Amino acid sequence: MRTLRHPVFLVSVVLFLVNQALEQTGVFFPLLFSYLDDLLAMPIVLTIILAAERIYFRKDDFVLPLAWISGAVAAFSVFFELILPPFSQKHTADWLDVVAYAVGAVLFHFTVNRPLCVSNTPARS
Repeated sequence: MRTLRHPVFLVSVVLFLVNQALEQTGVFFPLLFSYLDDLLAMPIVLTIILAAERIYFRKDDFVLPLAWISGAVAAFSVFFELILPPFSQKHTADWLDVVAYAVGAVLFHFTVNRPLCVSNTPARS
């Protein structure tokens, strides 16, 4: 579970929650309202996936392949920018959101998506 305690993940979750709370109270900062959630989506979602994979494979040195990270960006982009907007007046297509997903994925890749340090102490049987 150390993966879920990574500072980038924790800060992303806190920023997301604060942004949502501000929006619910009617406080809007246009740039944050438009792009912060999209920027934070990849670090949050991919960290949860990484943690699940590390638990499943029981390998602290497991990292998500670039193809998986790129696939997540593509999936979010297609769903939220192409498929969802025609069916929901609440959602609008904005290709800058795709840029935000990509920047978030790069942030995840270069910070969170690293093998956890493994102790050099011998394993107990």
